[in-house]
Amino acid sequence: MKSEADQARLYAYKLMNYRPRSKFELRWRLEGKGYQDEVVENVIKNLVRLGYIDDEGFVQYWIEKRAGKKGSHGLRQELQSKGVDRAIINKHLAELTPETELKTALALGRKKLKRSKACPDHVLAGFLQRRGFSFSVIKSVVQTLLGPGDV
Repeated sequence: MKSEADQARLYAYKLMNYRPRSKFELRWRLEGKGYQDEVVENVIKNLVRLGYIDDEGFVQYWIEKRAGKKGSHGLRQELQSKGVDRAIINKHLAELTPETELKTALALGRKKLKRSKACPDHVLAGFLQRRGFSFSVIKSVVQTLLGPGDV
């Protein structure tokens, strides 16, 4: 029979096989599975030492995967919910240019307009807001796609 530490390590590998995880996220999942705190800490320390857990790398991965679907505010919120340090989040989100975020929002806005026959400006604005785009980006997208008006 495998020890609890072996079981916890195998479970952690299984989770990381799906996608990278933040240190906080992996700790939360292991604790939720019922592993003892000492076992969880040892598994995490070992995985960090081996380079399997790296919050910097996780943030880069997350931004690459989600930047086409979320604005910087939305990405920040997702990463904070995954327990990533704010300094790391700020460092990597600073690399997103306003032009890139505007292009993403425009692409999402066009897709939304294509799917719905009538899309008032407040519906489009709410759609983009829920995806974490800033007011200035939302205003620019609404004015570009629907013409000048109240946002």
